[in-house]
Amino acid sequence: MRFFKLLMTMVILISFFPARFSAETTDCNGIKRGQKIYWEGIQLVPGQIGKLNILKDTSLYRFTEGSMLQDKILKKSSTYRIYTFRSDYLGVGGGYFVKRDAKINYKTPTKAKLLAVKCASGKSEPVTPPVKPPVTPPVTPPVTPPIEPPVTPEEPSSVTPVDLGPQVFNLSTMASKAGMDNNGNAYLYVILHGTPTSLAVLDLNTNHVKEVFPLSNSTSAWGMDVDKDGILWIGGTSNGNLYSYNPNTNELKDYGNMLEGSGDTTIQDLVATDQYVFGATAYGANVVAFNKQTQKREFLLPTVPGKKFAKSITFDPVNQDIYVSSGPSAEILRWSLSTGIKASILSQGYENESYAEKMKWIDGYVAIKYYPSKRANIYKAATGEYQSTFTVDSRGFSPKDSQTNEFYYTYQGSIYAYSLENGTFRNTYMKLPSLKNALSLDFVTLKNNPSQNVLTGLIDNKGTYYLFNPITNQLKIKKASFSSQPVDLNLIFSSPDKRYIYVNGFMTGGLTQYDTLDKTSVQFSSISQLESAVFLNGKLYGGAYPSARLMEISPGQSWDESLSREIISLTKYGQERITSMTSFSDHLFAGTYAQTSLNGGLLLDYNPNTGQYFVYENYIKNQSIISLLTDGSKIYGGTSVHANYQRSADDAKLFRFDPLNPAAVEIINLPVKASMVMSLIKGPQGEIWGAADGTIFAYNPEDKSFKTVKLLNAISGRFANAKLLFGNDGYLYGTIEGNLFKLNPNNMVPEILMESGAYDIAQDASGNIYFRNLANLYMYPPEISG
Repeated sequence: MRFFKLLMTMVILISFFPARFSAETTDCNGIKRGQKIYWEGIQLVPGQIGKLNILKDTSLYRFTEGSMLQDKILKKSSTYRIYTFRSDYLGVGGGYFVKRDAKINYKTPTKAKLLAVKCASGKSEPVTPPVKPPVTPPVTPPVTPPIEPPVTPEEPSSVTPVDLGPQVFNLSTMASKAGMDNNGNAYLYVILHGTPTSLAVLDLNTNHVKEVFPLSNSTSAWGMDVDKDGILWIGGTSNGNLYSYNPNTNELKDYGNMLEGSGDTTIQDLVATDQYVFGATAYGANVVAFNKQTQKREFLLPTVPGKKFAKSITFDPVNQDIYVSSGPSAEILRWSLSTGIKASILSQGYENESYAEKMKWIDGYVAIKYYPSKRANIYKAATGEYQSTFTVDSRGFSPKDSQTNEFYYTYQGSIYAYSLENGTFRNTYMKLPSLKNALSLDFVTLKNNPSQNVLTGLIDNKGTYYLFNPITNQLKIKKASFSSQPVDLNLIFSSPDKRYIYVNGFMTGGLTQYDTLDKTSVQFSSISQLESAVFLNGKLYGGAYPSARLMEISPGQSWDESLSREIISLTKYGQERITSMTSFSDHLFAGTYAQTSLNGGLLLDYNPNTGQYFVYENYIKNQSIISLLTDGSKIYGGTSVHANYQRSADDAKLFRFDPLNPAAVEIINLPVKASMVMSLIKGPQGEIWGAADGTIFAYNPEDKSFKTVKLLNAISGRFANAKLLFGNDGYLYGTIEGNLFKLNPNNMVPEILMESGAYDIAQDASGNIYFRNLANLYMYPPEISG
């Protein structure tokens, strides 16, 4: 209680709002120094910008090393003063924040009330027009520059941008699991990627979709399991919601966010037992336990310190042990629920794998598949010994078939069987089309032959599935009819003439061309998720995920008739994303985010005319390259300290190099410490602008000086969370941690246009500003933003 009394009476000495009032409105007549100013039953204090009422118990957070950590629970019906905001969080003072959601009610006082508080505190002085007096920004000296204090942004704009609606629609069947109801009906449960993600229930006897349920608060879902009662359990992303579906009642339940209070965002895998649902999480590498009887989270505990994700999980019902894998690099734990003891069981020779991608408990054994090698082996729980090394490309393994005493998997399009009894493999010689692999493997029985088990699951992301009878050795391929779903947008950028705005789909890809003149959208579907893009010689080059692929797109007569081809895949260098691109002369330069290289990102120099390319590995030691900019005869770059799910010991770098000699890199000392140097752009006066975490900076190459302004103390992400451009009106516009802002480059004073829900940024020829939020594209007209 002492903490909250102190919190409620804290006096902030610096007012939140900059002077925006005319001389008439800054008149303090009638307000005495020391007078108490009240608003809606509470005393206003200097620095306060609003108040919140707690409608439902909610979490109190604090920022620690760039992460938001849960500290306490604030109880329903209590009231708190608000002193600042940060993206979707409201600051209650002392470095503590509350999430702005349906659990709270936030209100702001009038400007007259705020002025009265200033007058009463003696901090208000009459302001002579103009509204925004010119400010001479301090210029950081080039040698040992001091860090400028934060500049408080102006009051957020209340204007609503124009919603242009969803832009990318895709059909992507991400994951599946098969099960039965009490009446003997067989279903394939399919996750449809979208905003939100949906659960489709496919009747395997009729090939008809029985029902589609939206999974609110989830943009994807991977972890699925069916318990002994036939109940389906699903773990979501990116809030970690847990869902169940009962085929007997046709009821979907959402149990809420299982990862609340942690830095985790996704349930990667789950296993349902008689009493619990256990989930493996990212990016904190935890195990979460949901008690099915109490319908509450029982614990959220770490696997191994320093790991970034727990990838797969399975359960030994005899000894009550959890088996959980984590990475990077690979680790597998046998975790006793009765004693709490964890023991590493990773097989010798697998230490350099990134993780165990999938594990399954099968009659006293754990079948394990590793990534990226696709190697697999089998662990015998009774003896702690490994047996049988083999290769697997299916997403996992089937249960044991009670009729054949074998479990099944796929490799290079063929279905294989493995006998646990004698340790032998069997090729069924049944081949999936186009050498596809099984995305799931489960047994059901069908009404036309209820005496024999049938193996089923997805084989692609378009709704194609298989039915395999191990007794008759018959294989059938079928395709379900699912509707395309609107998907989250991932990257937006404009054409060189700024007539078109391009928007790319998250995970499932698709690239839509929005015509800013005709107000029409055309989707080109044959493209993956892009992390970066650049135009060169009439063609569009994109950095596709996964496998860090450089794609070339040649426009057709219409946009949907365009052609794309893969030029290079950098996955052989341990790279996963091409996070930045620029061009110089006829060359493309690209920087990457490293995932399995055990070092940093690389710099790619590619010549489209000759097809030749050069790779400079670990270009900035143990860091990834996330921004590139061509300026005259130099190329500037910025890094992220994150690579291979590790964090570099050094701060993020601003660097430059001569494109004729990329090996000779020059580091430019930033006046601030940062984890990411993002969105480098050229300013109207020749400066190099960028974002170093929450600080916007301008670097003058002539005198090597910096100008900086801090918008946020910390931001999230590993390789992108800010985007900048210069508007037609001369202002710098940007998005950072969901905020949309503009900044006067002359006096470095920022103005928040939106305090949440704005990501990425682009501009058309008329100066309209575009940004994305979830599946929708938004436009901010110049008469609003100018």
